[in-house]
Amino acid sequence: MGGLLMVAVPCAVLAACAYGAATAVEHRAASADAAQGPRPVLRLVRDRRWLAGLGLDVTAVGLQVTALATGPVVLVQPCLVLALPVALLVAWRLGGPRPSGRQLRSCALIIAGLAAFLAVVGDPGDADRLGAGDVLAAGTAVAALGGGALTAVTRRGPRTTATVYGLVAGACAGLAAVLFDAVGAAWQADGARALLHPDTLIAVAVMVPAVVAGMTLIQVAFQHDTIGAGYPADLTANPITAVVLGALLLHEDIPHSRWDLALFAVCLAVVATGAFRLGTTSPA
Repeated sequence: MGGLLMVAVPCAVLAACAYGAATAVEHRAASADAAQGPRPVLRLVRDRRWLAGLGLDVTAVGLQVTALATGPVVLVQPCLVLALPVALLVAWRLGGPRPSGRQLRSCALIIAGLAAFLAVVGDPGDADRLGAGDVLAAGTAVAALGGGALTAVTRRGPRTTATVYGLVAGACAGLAAVLFDAVGAAWQADGARALLHPDTLIAVAVMVPAVVAGMTLIQVAFQHDTIGAGYPADLTANPITAVVLGALLLHEDIPHSRWDLALFAVCLAVVATGAFRLGTTSPA
């Protein structure tokens, strides 16, 4: 696994850069329409800026798929939080305001927290096979919690609404990454025959709508408020969901002594603090 991590981690970082650039471009297109709700998303396909962002997203997905195919989800997904500093810088280059000192310090928190997290995790080893029951339980839990959160926020302010949409989008993306990792583990064990196994088919059946839901919800979050509201929430919920489900369902081996768990909590708190501090500053 050690050699494969030399492929997985760089691909995850490059995927984060592509996602960050795509988000900055897509946000400029999505926020140009003052209408709120999912319907305007369908009209974005006529915007060349949004299509350019979609092209970057496709590139990022390819890099992320490579990373997940060669490394554990508990290492790959946290790297994607680097998309937030990248999005800030790209948005500035696209005509947004120059990042402030507070924003740059927040980016430093994100990078430092992620580096410490990766150092503590080390090499988690290979993922276990994921049964259909676990897939359905995880999908049902994310759908129920996400649906409840979206329903509760219906009449809230735009920033709160965008934040909740971002959190649910991130949870969907984290779930999808875990399911892809499980499909990859099945493929490595059984080859193409794995795609005919009921457990794998159910994983794919849950993964596809999770991907679609995550991509749609983050676009809706962009339309409700600035990129600084929904995107940090998305990039915080994504790795947390992936790490929790990866450890519980795929049994990827991460240190779990009391001190290790405390360090994980501190690292995640540092990353989340940096992300949400960016969300409270002037929009990028």
